[in-house]
Amino acid sequence: MSGMTPEQMAAFLERPLVAVFVTLRANGAPHAIPVWYEYRNGAFIVFTSSTFQRVKNLERDSRAAITISTHDEPYMYVSAEGPVSITSEGVEETGLSIARRYMGENAQQFLDDVHDEHSVLLRLTPERILTWVED
Repeated sequence: MSGMTPEQMAAFLERPLVAVFVTLRANGAPHAIPVWYEYRNGAFIVFTSSTFQRVKNLERDSRAAITISTHDEPYMYVSAEGPVSITSEGVEETGLSIARRYMGENAQQFLDDVHDEHSVLLRLTPERILTWVED
């Protein structure tokens, strides 16, 4: 058991694994949901809707965490914590890029179905990253 090297982490985060994104409810309870993500320029980016609870939570408290893990051997994970910024800048292009990771050639159709005036990007800038890889 050990942490990942920077090269292992970069390769791991290129895989289209579903992440768990955690925000805090008004009462302090965690709100954990599965998300698609992209890791770009040292930040985790999630395409979502401003009408969702996760965004409402972040508007009140910008702290969040994201965990990406495997579900079979060799077991690995990356978990990051930090503040999240919310933006609509580049939302369509980044949304398509994220959808391509998970949907391949069906990405544009998926984006056409979900993208609207409420679409936003969540950018988690890690203050702490934990990694683990099974030896």
